[in-house]
Amino acid sequence: METMIELTRSALGHARKMGLMPRIAALRLGEWVAKGDVLELSSDARSDEFIVRGRRVWINPEGGQALIFLLDYPAHPALR
Repeated sequence: METMIELTRSALGHARKMGLMPRIAALRLGEWVAKGDVLELSSDARSDEFIVRGRRVWINPEGGQALIFLLDYPAHPALR
């Protein structure tokens, strides 16, 4: 199944500020990724953690399907 990513307002703001949009757009998450999972995008200088806040299956009018992951930032331990 195809996967897609949506970002909350705070995740979108952080991703834009840190220049992470190309990396996030290129992510192809598997069906095994679950709500509450933390995605760590790391580089040599830093690490950014996003949390999977939700998942849903989208079915388009032609019958195609996609699994959509909603990512949030920051990934607070208390909210995991």
